[in-house]
Amino acid sequence: MKPKTCNRKRFATTAMILGATLALPLIADADTSFTITNTTADAFLASGSPANPVGTNLSSLNFGGAGTLAIAPASSAKGEFDSVIQFSSVAAVSQFNSTYGVGNWQITGLTLFLASNFATQGQQPNNNIFNTINAGSFGIDWISNDSWVEGTGGGMGTAGYPGNSLVSFNSIPTLLSGAHDSLGTFLYTPPGNTSYLSYSLPLNADLVTDAAAGGAVSLYFYAADNQVSYLFNSKEFASNHPELTITVGAAPEPGTLGLLAVSLGGWLAARRIKQRI
Repeated sequence: MKPKTCNRKRFATTAMILGATLALPLIADADTSFTITNTTADAFLASGSPANPVGTNLSSLNFGGAGTLAIAPASSAKGEFDSVIQFSSVAAVSQFNSTYGVGNWQITGLTLFLASNFATQGQQPNNNIFNTINAGSFGIDWISNDSWVEGTGGGMGTAGYPGNSLVSFNSIPTLLSGAHDSLGTFLYTPPGNTSYLSYSLPLNADLVTDAAAGGAVSLYFYAADNQVSYLFNSKEFASNHPELTITVGAAPEPGTLGLLAVSLGGWLAARRIKQRI
């Protein structure tokens, strides 16, 4: 009986080694990242209010040339502020294709970075069009509409809104008329001026597909409570622009999942044999 026991032990060891070997392709490749260091377009969308120095109704004005973006609820003193930004993933996809080969990579993470020169609790920005800075919650949506035009309207909204060519508060129904997905609600706690805050975005199927396609990726920002007043730099500001980091890893090769199943089967067989010995 002794030789039979030894054979079983050798088989169990062989099965475990084989299982581990077959699993190696899943962990062999480290993830790599590419950071898009600026948006290709961005603008804040303002409703206006009686307390806003620019006026009660700002909904038809364009603010694409402003140095900041803003989020605030309709109940805030200076009125509602939403924002829209657009990144281009062309350079990121080009790098990933060069590193892994076309179709041989998949997105494993998306992280948004926002910074502001007005990010202290209770602070009044230099431009009185904006509300004082306040902590709170905001939402981000992925939107399929990439055709909106940033425009060149200044911080005080001097540019008008001719037709539908420039994005404004009145554009919101159009921005959301196509496919759009909620990416969640995020907490804003003012960190102090010039500090970057990072927000990990979910691997939403539409967002991932959009980013992997190597084109425009548009995000829509809005207040998720009646407290938040968030001001962050736009691409027109001198520094600390919005950034989006895309992280990818090697896509599983054909048959890898099958190999993993065989590997797990070998490990389970070895475990059963070991238990009987």
